Amino acid sequence: MRRTLSRAARALAACASATVLLTGCGVRGTGVVQAGGPATVAVVPFPPQRMLLFFLSSQDRLMPVARPVRTDDLSDPVPGAKVLAALLAGPTSAERAAGLHTGLPRPEGGALMISKASGGEVLATVPFAVRSLTTAAVRQLVCTMAHTEGGDGIAEVTVRGTDGPLPAARC
Repeated sequence: MRRTLSRAARALAACASATVLLTGCGVRGTGVVQAGGPATVAVVPFPPQRMLLFFLSSQDRLMPVARPVRTDDLSDPVPGAKVLAALLAGPTSAERAAGLHTGLPRPEGGALMISKASGGEVLATVPFAVRSLTTAAVRQLVCTMAHTEGGDGIAEVTVRGTDGPLPAARC
């Protein structure tokens, strides 16, 4: 009789296990669930060795590009005017091939000036009108200068063009 109960108990356990395996845990399958945009990563290059420029993707979203810089003294940061000139020169052919472009005009000359106030605010002066620039183009200037002169990208930047200054902005 013991043996019969033991066989019956094993059969019952096997049947229960098979039922659980066949029915799953009750979770129904779903399609793709949208959870927002792609993850973002802070890209802050070491200032003396690279400069961080912001160009636009094919969807006009800001894309950081870290470019190497040749300097004689790697302990000095790259001058803001040099970074601004590189931004205004636009993406390299490799960057364009990757789908990047700029919303900024190429200046026909004129001085590029960068100054930093005691409170950490940055003033970038460019030789073209800025009030007619798109929001994305202004953000290119603001973010590039905030990361160049502010270091960590949180500096407040005022862009001044031939048509006057824009309101101060942060990246």
